[in-house]
Amino acid sequence: MNTVLPNINSILNDPKFQEYSSLGLIDEVSLRNLRIKCEYGSLRNSHTMFDSILILADKYSLSTDTISSILFRSRKRKPVHQPH
Repeated sequence: MNTVLPNINSILNDPKFQEYSSLGLIDEVSLRNLRIKCEYGSLRNSHTMFDSILILADKYSLSTDTISSILFRSRKRKPVHQPH
């Protein structure tokens, strides 16, 4: 399944995002994973799959298995808990 990723730069530059981030409302791991997915797509234009994974593992100080899991493992969305 090909998922279209949002333009991460427009998200990061959005004033609302910056406000939510300053309030601690942004899941930093999910944001990092989105960055990795976006960068992987760009890297694949000029690198092999394995080299792209190695580059990202080095950049984010993660194992190649972790990068592969971020990129290729299907995940269920976490439920959003709202106060009553």
